[in-house]
Amino acid sequence: EAVFQTGGADKIGHLLTRIGTNEHQLVFAIIMFSGFMSGFLSNTGAAALLIALILGMCEATGMKRSKLMYPVIVGCCFGGGITIVGTTSGPFLRETLESLNIGESMGFFEFAPLSLILLLIAAVYMSTIGYKLLPDAPRNEDQDMGKNVEKKDYSGVPKWKMILSICLMVGTFLGMIFENQIGIPLHFIAIIGALIAVCTRCITVKAATRAIPISGIIIYAAMVPVADAMTNSGAADLVANASLNVLGSLNSPILILCLIFLIITPITNFMSNAATIILFTPIALIVAESLGISPKAILIAVRFAASIAIATPVAMPANSMAVEPGGYKFMDFVKPGLPLTLICVVVSIIYIACFYPLG
Repeated sequence: EAVFQTGGADKIGHLLTRIGTNEHQLVFAIIMFSGFMSGFLSNTGAAALLIALILGMCEATGMKRSKLMYPVIVGCCFGGGITIVGTTSGPFLRETLESLNIGESMGFFEFAPLSLILLLIAAVYMSTIGYKLLPDAPRNEDQDMGKNVEKKDYSGVPKWKMILSICLMVGTFLGMIFENQIGIPLHFIAIIGALIAVCTRCITVKAATRAIPISGIIIYAAMVPVADAMTNSGAADLVANASLNVLGSLNSPILILCLIFLIITPITNFMSNAATIILFTPIALIVAESLGISPKAILIAVRFAASIAIATPVAMPANSMAVEPGGYKFMDFVKPGLPLTLICVVVSIIYIACFYPLG
């Protein structure tokens, strides 16, 4: 948040304005750029910043905002997996795996290879096929969205604060990457970074407090006990056994992966992906144990199945943020989002089957 407050993120975001006037190239760049930003910063904050920048760009150049807003949320969706702390579900899955006491864990960049593959596929798809599926003009074309965008002035912020906030962000992430070597857990490293940002007044206590994702914490705090209750009450076993009965003798690990994506991905496009992951994790683990599938592979599958949330405007907060500026209706998300979802599901299943031992 300090990077946003001091203008560091704004400075980074303005790099987009140096890209050529070709909309297809700009779509590709927007997805890659928003993806990398959301991997290290809040994806909601990254989306808000880039939407404001792109609206100003469209107003100045005459580019179509209906073609450039949706790519922002696509990049934020897939980029969140570049680091394990890019989304709230990453630390939860890591703790879940470690609690099984099987000697396995998840690294800081555990999700990065597949996330980067999906991000690149999304960028290529949206700059070619997906571009044609987006509306040629905003549904609210008569509204001048550019005048409604609040542009924050960072000229009064000392340059040293911007530099320090960026250095703090980089240092915090380096600490998280090498947590085993320095012996400090992820959450303590994050707290240390936040305290330094507040103490050096890169961000005020009030702004730091507002930056805490209360809704995400509430969802996490509420759904973890629900998941535990499902395990302790036998509800998870009931659902898992029902799933196994439906499968019958078809107990192939690949089939289980397909089933996970078939069930979870449609749900996550209408429900919080963090809640979806927490809800389905105990069920998936019981199925994995019954069929002798690697718990790590099944958790990775649950994570990516619940993170392909691009086919509806209600799938993520960032999705709904793009609706008005892009002049979109519900089907404007479905048309480009559904084919891309299917592509990403297939790629994810193949990747997990190839790089994670299922047996």
